[in-house]
Amino acid sequence: MRAARPHPAIRHRLQPAMSAERGPWSRLRREAGWHRLGSPPPSPRPPGKAPQPWARRLRHAAVWLALAAVLAIGYSYRFELTDVVNRLGGEIIPYAAVTSEDGSVRVRAHRDGHFYVDSRVGGEEVRFLVDTGATSAALSPADARRIGFDPATLQFSRRLQTAGGTVRGAPVVIPSLEIGGIRLTNVRAIVNEQAMRHSLLGISALDRLGGYEVRDGTLTLRP
Repeated sequence: MRAARPHPAIRHRLQPAMSAERGPWSRLRREAGWHRLGSPPPSPRPPGKAPQPWARRLRHAAVWLALAAVLAIGYSYRFELTDVVNRLGGEIIPYAAVTSEDGSVRVRAHRDGHFYVDSRVGGEEVRFLVDTGATSAALSPADARRIGFDPATLQFSRRLQTAGGTVRGAPVVIPSLEIGGIRLTNVRAIVNEQAMRHSLLGISALDRLGGYEVRDGTLTLRP
């Protein structure tokens, strides 16, 4: 029995679909499932253009030129930048002694109006209150013990007039006192018999300096 052949009009409509199924995309369409979606595969994007060698060199040159400009400006204004950094450091840590390029040491005033300076005495840190009214540097008993003086073995033979009255003091010699980049040796001092809130940096130490002055809330000590 011969199979029925489709009507010529129907065969004409089916021909394009049958041709498409036999075309070069038929297998790819079946594997990817595009034949179910009824849409052709997307066209691949053309690859982007690689940057030209001259463009890369131009960018690198611009980066190096910008870096060189920043370094040149920083070097030209190095002294001004140092002053700004020192000023900020003094505001944040008012006890810190900041050494300038000329060797001088600057200390910012505390909010109570006094000048306090952190120093090293015999390898120990001692905070002094700068007192131009005191004739001698004065150590509190606690600071004296820390740097190696035992108040129990000292001779308190001096009588000192202070705001709190008359007190006794024991003369000593501080072998080494460092304030920032300034180093003093064999500084005459007094160990106070009574407890003190702060040790005092008096005239016996200040006179060993090249000079000192107060201006715009800053104490400058010169070597």
